[in-house]
Amino acid sequence: MNSPRLSFILKLFLFISSFFLFSCSFHYDQGLKLEQEKRWSEAAIEYRIAAIEDPDNEEIQKALTRMNILVAEENFEMYKHYLKQQEFHKAYRRLETALSQNPEHIEASSEMKHWWHLLITGKVELEFSRFSTNLRLAEEMALQVMVNTPKGKILTGIISSETGIFFLEDVVYQAPPQQLAEYSINTIGLKIKRKSIQGYYRNELKKFVNFRKLSPLQVSGWTNNIVLNTPQNVLDHRPALLTNEEQSTPWNPPRLVSYELRFAGDLIKVISDTNRSEFAPSVLYLNKSDRRANIDFGVYILEMNGSGRKWSIRRKNYSSSGDDYFYGLSRNLSLNRYFYYDRVFRFMQ
Repeated sequence: MNSPRLSFILKLFLFISSFFLFSCSFHYDQGLKLEQEKRWSEAAIEYRIAAIEDPDNEEIQKALTRMNILVAEENFEMYKHYLKQQEFHKAYRRLETALSQNPEHIEASSEMKHWWHLLITGKVELEFSRFSTNLRLAEEMALQVMVNTPKGKILTGIISSETGIFFLEDVVYQAPPQQLAEYSINTIGLKIKRKSIQGYYRNELKKFVNFRKLSPLQVSGWTNNIVLNTPQNVLDHRPALLTNEEQSTPWNPPRLVSYELRFAGDLIKVISDTNRSEFAPSVLYLNKSDRRANIDFGVYILEMNGSGRKWSIRRKNYSSSGDDYFYGLSRNLSLNRYFYYDRVFRFMQ
């Protein structure tokens, strides 16, 4: 190899090495500067970049650990603030972040034990061919389900236009297990996006079924002396839901519905002035050891009354496994953590 070419390669190597050394030093120095100004979140970002570029540098790793501990404390303080304001989703995200930054944070680890993780699921069957031409001219359409929570807030989820399946996740703080039975259907409808003559877009919600805000007048019969079983897969329980009973008749919900819940062994009796229970869940799977629960609303069939153009609702009985939507839902591997239970309750009239 001739001397000029060797000289060029050496210069190039020195330039690249100097660039990386300067880059690492720059981000580390920036981190030190921000740390002195007590801008800990920003300092942690700079140290993290420096650690990526120089992963074997112990000084950088110590600085990053030091900042993560301080930022975790900031997030934990924000967690307590949001918790006080009852902004539970924001609070939980801060708690998760604090623990990811400092897994040894004792208070955060203790707080995590007070949270329930919930999966709310179901399916809606209806015929799109029944929709009017006016609806078909909409720019966008999305089937939606709205769910009442025990705390009075309403969750909104999308119903798949392909499968009719919906699922929502929720987190609740310091809730007794029996309170998880208080979730109920608020509304099933269609969100429509239209374009006006003036060219503006506006959203509407066409409500097919509207139970409105519901909460039980009373919840009774719960006992804390319930023996928990070895955790089982939800799919192992689904055959127990098969029945030869006749399908229920369609029902038009009234404007006001009042009801009570009464625990009786493995059953939750829904005592309603309407003698119907479609607003309540169908099955509650509790995994008390992991603080997770699956609130299953079953399969709803929505039908339109041709003369009055009113929508009615009824819950579908499963005469075969093909009627049960849960087998399709279980293919979503990201939800697998919810598909285990140590106690199961069925809602009955």
